[in-house]
Amino acid sequence: MHKTIHKTILAGVASAALATSAYGAVVDGKGGFLSPGLIDVHWHSMMPISPGALINSPLNYVAGIAAWESGERVKRGVTTVRDAGGATAGLKKAIDEGYVTGPRIYPSMAVLGQYSGHVDFRNPNFLPKEWGGPRTPLEQIGLGLTANGVDEVLQATRDNLYKGASQIKMAVTGGVISFSDPLYVHEFLPEEIEAAVKAAEDYGTYVFVHAHSPGGIKRAINAGVQSVDHNSLADEETIKLMAEKGTHMSVQVLVAENIVKQYPEGDVRQAKAQQAVDGTDAVMKLAIKHGVKMAWGTDLLDDLENRAQQLHDLTIRTKWFTSAELMVQATGNGGATVALTGKRNPYGKLGVIEAGAMADILIYDKNPLADITIIEDYENNLDFIMKDGFVHKNEL
Repeated sequence: MHKTIHKTILAGVASAALATSAYGAVVDGKGGFLSPGLIDVHWHSMMPISPGALINSPLNYVAGIAAWESGERVKRGVTTVRDAGGATAGLKKAIDEGYVTGPRIYPSMAVLGQYSGHVDFRNPNFLPKEWGGPRTPLEQIGLGLTANGVDEVLQATRDNLYKGASQIKMAVTGGVISFSDPLYVHEFLPEEIEAAVKAAEDYGTYVFVHAHSPGGIKRAINAGVQSVDHNSLADEETIKLMAEKGTHMSVQVLVAENIVKQYPEGDVRQAKAQQAVDGTDAVMKLAIKHGVKMAWGTDLLDDLENRAQQLHDLTIRTKWFTSAELMVQATGNGGATVALTGKRNPYGKLGVIEAGAMADILIYDKNPLADITIIEDYENNLDFIMKDGFVHKNEL
């Protein structure tokens, strides 16, 4: 018998002297190191295989792999993801009801994009759908939705909300794995972005964006966007604006490095990935200088082997941040980012261990605040995993 378990919250945390008498169930941490569950704010649950294979595979095949892979993320201690695009409503529901083991999902549903933008993967031999052509490949699998003009953006935003999106995602600059849009390209006019923001606000939630270049990032922030991912080419003026507006930020590091290594030389996507890699160091340093709120998000693509590097993506950031800062990014800051959903938040408080927060607890046998690299060897160093009050691992 399965049951909905996602509303389990912590009653409190007690010292060893009080725990036995004050609580009916007690977990003895045995001197381990306590952490909230990890939160990845840029994950694609329904992209467990390469984009090319994804477009040409039966959806139930993809869903089966995605369900299996969800359990692997919990084994790593990742108990929450903000899904950055994909038809995740069904997987979210199956996880919430206990049929599938996985992190709780904040679904964005289909990424909103314009023609000749980051989600436009049409065959150029076909007319646009509005002129009698077929739906785009990404629309057919629920990963992207092309919209042009204020009316279509409003329609697409409301459609995503109807289908279960907890927040809306838009692509407002060029992207790495798309073909027709260099990273410098601005996508969506200010009034189009504002339309999505207003429609999301009507439902008590927010818009976050895919954006690499300064102009697109500033346009989005000025239109009311509250969270920006990628940011690889952002300049100091842009980073200062993010700090002034309180915009949440996430930079995807390893995914671009992988594309540079794995895609053939001469591939336009490899060249764009190299641009992103080249810009990342300066962006991270500017974010630190201006105190922008940084959350951890990976965006790992292409295959299960790449995606299994999820925790390595966190540990390689020690070139910019201390281990303690990184743990905060992957817990408390991530919790603050997903909480931007406001009235539409499908869960409770995350990223902290305190009374009233969701019952996500990890216990490591070594201190990740001192050396975050220990989290990569989760099979040996992560002794206890609780998500939603359910114990997934206990080797204490």
